[in-house]
Amino acid sequence: MTDRVETPALPRPAPVATIGLHGSASTWVFNVARELVLAAAGEDRIVTGYADEPAQLPPEAERTGRTLVLKSHHGSEALDAWLKAEGAKIVLSLRDPRDAAISMAQRFRAPLNQTVAWLLNDCARMTRLAAEGYPLLRYEDRFFEDPAMVDRVAAWLGLAVAPEAAQGIFRRYETDAVRAFARSLSTLPPERVTMVGEHPMDRVTQILGPHIGDTSEGKWFELPGQVQGELARVFGPFLERFGYAP
Repeated sequence: MTDRVETPALPRPAPVATIGLHGSASTWVFNVARELVLAAAGEDRIVTGYADEPAQLPPEAERTGRTLVLKSHHGSEALDAWLKAEGAKIVLSLRDPRDAAISMAQRFRAPLNQTVAWLLNDCARMTRLAAEGYPLLRYEDRFFEDPAMVDRVAAWLGLAVAPEAAQGIFRRYETDAVRAFARSLSTLPPERVTMVGEHPMDRVTQILGPHIGDTSEGKWFELPGQVQGELARVFGPFLERFGYAP
């Protein structure tokens, strides 16, 4: 009788999670991380997605033997516990939430009180995760305009990248390139496009139609004084924690 030989299970690489406030260039971070893992592991060894809850993760069968690259915003304690248990490599991005809320309201034609609620949830998670010492990118430092940031993200993820490959990744996600790509979503294969509310989104890059605004800072100064004061009040603990002027 021949002994049955067990096929060894494929290892599950540590996930990569890019977690950011809405409007903090978090999609730039996600795509740079995605492309770096893609270059290192190959197309058949990567699975990507968006999740704020464990139930939104790609099925376990899809993740076996593949590196999961995840984008997330407000998240949940359950998802963060899962990421920690899996030894995830996490990169954070933040922005003055007053500017971020206004940017989201302008680009997605949403009421400001709605986008403020989104950002408050994001801020609660960011405050919790920043205490863990993960690498943190600040929008006001304009990291998405710095070609050297591709190499820094690669280093955080423990990946090597050739200079020409890093330059190519940076060029693909420069502001003007992303604006042009967002305008061309209708030319993508139908299976790549999904609707998020009333806006088309590319499933691969998670770039939406109204993806990039004017990227300016200090938007909240243009609001009436009473509204400025209310935003400073509701975001006060976050502003103090991350060194933003009230």
